[in-house]
Amino acid sequence: MLDFDGTIAHLQPEVDWAGGRRVLEPYLRSAGAPADLFVEIPQGNLPLYDAYRARLAANGAISRAAAAVLRRASEIIEDLELAGVDRAQPIAGAHELISQLRAEGAKVAIVTANSSRTVARWFKVNRAPAPDAIIGRDTMLALKPSPATVIRALETFSVRPIQAAFAGDTEADLIAAREAGVRFYGVAMSAASRERLAAAGARKVFDSPAALANHLRRSTPARHRGTK
Repeated sequence: MLDFDGTIAHLQPEVDWAGGRRVLEPYLRSAGAPADLFVEIPQGNLPLYDAYRARLAANGAISRAAAAVLRRASEIIEDLELAGVDRAQPIAGAHELISQLRAEGAKVAIVTANSSRTVARWFKVNRAPAPDAIIGRDTMLALKPSPATVIRALETFSVRPIQAAFAGDTEADLIAAREAGVRFYGVAMSAASRERLAAAGARKVFDSPAALANHLRRSTPARHRGTK
């Protein structure tokens, strides 16, 4: 399992997140989101979406009407992502890592807070090896650091946590992997991000997908490949 933004692609700098908040927040207010939500989450789009989703799910299943609001909120964020995704460059070795995993018989899932449509668009535009599954925000599951999307990926392929690993660039990725019981590989370009991952307990941290691919080639016996 691989995170997307910051692990496989440089999406973050290509998206007008501030402009999106000016669309998302008025929509949620008009849909009845409580005022204190915006005090709790004064900045950001994904944190605001996920905090509202958590409130709606706090008392059990999300109602049909609430689900429609969440779906529209996700679509607003998706519009932002799609406006920038064609400019998002691959991180060094991203294509090669996925190709290597596929060649070794592994199933590859992208597990992300971005929408599956955004991720699918990126793979198409970049002619990158397509993943076997994309578990994104549009599942309406809790976003990382919740393990929900990681667990959904395990269920998709009917594999046990011991048979899987997750690579990501943030502490949220690490926590989600840990709580789902799967191995974690940190993949972060900046030294500060790598230091944060190490401080949070990540044992293996790399500066690029290429470096992770090299590590896997060196450390995985051929007879055991296909279980990542």
